[in-house]
Amino acid sequence: MRLILVRHGETPWNRTLQYQGHAPIPLNERGCEQARRAGIRLVRSGAVALYSSDLPRAWETAEIIGAHVNLQPVAMPDLREIDVGLWEGLTPDELYQRFPDHMREYDRDPARTVRLGGESYAQLQARMLRAFAQIEAAHRNGETIIVVSHGGSIRALFCHIIGLDLANFSKLWLDNGSLSEIVRGRSGWRLLRMNDAAHLEELVAEGGE
Repeated sequence: MRLILVRHGETPWNRTLQYQGHAPIPLNERGCEQARRAGIRLVRSGAVALYSSDLPRAWETAEIIGAHVNLQPVAMPDLREIDVGLWEGLTPDELYQRFPDHMREYDRDPARTVRLGGESYAQLQARMLRAFAQIEAAHRNGETIIVVSHGGSIRALFCHIIGLDLANFSKLWLDNGSLSEIVRGRSGWRLLRMNDAAHLEELVAEGGE
């Protein structure tokens, strides 16, 4: 079995480095094109199912991909990005200005510090693993499944797959519209490729979470 994980296309808030969390931010023009190119890249993947976060930026990405691979997306709320609570709409600089005590706690323990009114990264990982288990149980060996999710969510899953301490999640990076892949063999799941952006060419731009 293999899972191809796609980070959603770019949004206006990715460009301005604002934390999005569960905010209903749509794709921008570049994000739509990133999704289209991902869809073209996946035409020959042989995927039998397409799952997606139900947040607009992921769902729009999944619908564009689905049109190319002839699959209807299935919504899974557990695939959502971390709920950032009061971080929503703020940039990193603004967070340190407004919530200095909270951000000191976050810097000390980034995996377990709960965003103000939101989730911790550990809670996000638990939610992603629940979705992962549901997808795994629904499919047979040899099948390929496409999953459209978010940068934080996919990295939380990868930390589990490769045994990386969750506090190091920020050392992994995924571009908007990039493809990553995990495969299940006799020794369990392993990371086969990460942040494959060969189809994006000039459309790669480092943005926010």
